[in-house]
Amino acid sequence: MAKVIPTVDADGHLEENHIDWKDRLPDRYKSQAPERRPSGNGQLRTIIEGKAWPRPNGLGIGVGGPYSRPHPRRPGMTDPKLRLVDMDSEHIDVAVLFGAGLAGTLPALNDVGLAAALATARNTWLAEYCAENPKRIKGTAALAQQDINASVEELHRSVKELGFVGASLFPNVKGRHLGDPYYFPLYAEAEKLNVAICVHMFLGRYGSDATGTERVDKFFYSHLFGHPFEQMIALSVIIGEGVLERFPKLRFVFLESGCGWIPYWFERMDEHYEVLGVQLPALKTEPSKLLERGQLYFSCEPEEKELVHVIEIIGDDWIVFASDYSHFDSRFPGASEPIVNHAKLGDTTKRKILNDNARRLYPLD
Repeated sequence: MAKVIPTVDADGHLEENHIDWKDRLPDRYKSQAPERRPSGNGQLRTIIEGKAWPRPNGLGIGVGGPYSRPHPRRPGMTDPKLRLVDMDSEHIDVAVLFGAGLAGTLPALNDVGLAAALATARNTWLAEYCAENPKRIKGTAALAQQDINASVEELHRSVKELGFVGASLFPNVKGRHLGDPYYFPLYAEAEKLNVAICVHMFLGRYGSDATGTERVDKFFYSHLFGHPFEQMIALSVIIGEGVLERFPKLRFVFLESGCGWIPYWFERMDEHYEVLGVQLPALKTEPSKLLERGQLYFSCEPEEKELVHVIEIIGDDWIVFASDYSHFDSRFPGASEPIVNHAKLGDTTKRKILNDNARRLYPLD
């Protein structure tokens, strides 16, 4: 009989494109509500501000297909009852949810008021989805990062009224990085509320493109380096600009990029601190030593060949399991099996990755 380890999914997804957002927006924004129309490659795309999101083709492409293997689409992406069935079959006790089409778009919109209204509507709808079993299905807030005051207010509402456990943030909003003091009021609120800042890039967002993706027109490349490059940059500026010292109880998690890059990047940051650290007065110690503060977490791909090496370098306290349910590159069924059955990982390490670490990261209990 296969070993069962109760699991927390630190990064699952759900679909948002099937919702009629017009009905959920204030009257002044109803005419600007997202619409589903054919665009680009002929598939239905979400149209906002006259553009198809994500970018359907050309440089900076942000959508996939064709795929080399079947897409593991699951009805639980829209139906919470069916999601709970899938969670039971995967031994997932709690799933922390992130959006897709809308949540991954609103921070890049030009109309700040529309973005804020959509954030409120989207988060309210997500709470309705989570209400099927609020102890097991947890939301993260999408925020109009273009308006920091609106973001602070919406995060407060999302946590206090809706029961969310984190804020999902773009690492690049029109060129502004996450170490910018602009974000400090939001970080202060998240620290006060004891919720996580979840660094999660979405691809093909006009004016807020992932690094390097504006040079390529194949989704293979956009997805390959758009996610990890943005996570590397986000980690660098959060550390380098002294965010962890300024907000010593605030926790960050870096998602959608695996964990194999972490040892290399910390070594590179340490090297730069040694020779160029004078340029970063807010950084008081080697970047790698900041892991000991317990403020930095990273999701892994369950089948990552470098997982054991990563743990050897940084330890097993900062890695969390993420199913990515049920995006094109997710694994279903058996998302956690590569970890559960890993011959080189001990039982304590497996439990940390699959359960314990995420329960320190997110306020789940």
